[in-house]
Amino acid sequence: MKQNLQDTPRIEFLHAYIGAVLNSITNGSDTRGYFVWSFMDLYELLSGYEYSFGLYFVNFSDPHRKRTPKLSAHWYSAFLKDNTTFLGSQGIAQLQSNFSSPY
Repeated sequence: MKQNLQDTPRIEFLHAYIGAVLNSITNGSDTRGYFVWSFMDLYELLSGYEYSFGLYFVNFSDPHRKRTPKLSAHWYSAFLKDNTTFLGSQGIAQLQSNFSSPY
């Protein structure tokens, strides 16, 4: 499960994608908002539970479907609070140490 929580590539993707949205706004795009797909892991029609897209890991083996925030959830939360110091490999390493999971 630990590898599911350490989703550094998702952070890099979100950072790049949000940067591209900002660039398009700077160039005159009428952008009204942005949201992350998806808030938590879910069942995909063609691939089932094979891929983990959410900011929160869902343990589908647990009858209570326990949800655990991934590293990207912590990064996105910090981003929304205007704490953009968690960018780059050093910042991601700092974020990992601050929000390490016992799993």
